[in-house]
Amino acid sequence: MTTSPLYVATPVEAIVEFNQEKIMTALQKESLAILIPGTTHVLERNGKEAYVYFENDGAAHMLLEDGETRSGRWRMMDGGYASEWDNGTAGRWTLDHEPGSLTYINNDSAIRFRMIGVLFGNARNLPRQPA
Repeated sequence: MTTSPLYVATPVEAIVEFNQEKIMTALQKESLAILIPGTTHVLERNGKEAYVYFENDGAAHMLLEDGETRSGRWRMMDGGYASEWDNGTAGRWTLDHEPGSLTYINNDSAIRFRMIGVLFGNARNLPRQPA
């Protein structure tokens, strides 16, 4: 079995890395343009639900599992998106697809969160604070 990368050219999938144990499909701009703007992502953080609402204009609002709220900005990038929050934190994220799941992967650290849902609009009525 080879361990060289396998490249798949489809509008939904980007580079598919192949090794002996895992196939990873990073969602690209075309898919993310449908999955992110105007939706609320439900993430599993520390065994509890956290929510991120992405407005169409680049504003974002978050409710963490401990009750902390944040507002900030997000922007699409090749292979993911970047966010900057009002508390000074920032991140560059890739969404990894495997059959039956999506995982948020921080491109700058080892942080990973499992996405457990996508809701349309500001479904959790997250507070909208100036970013």
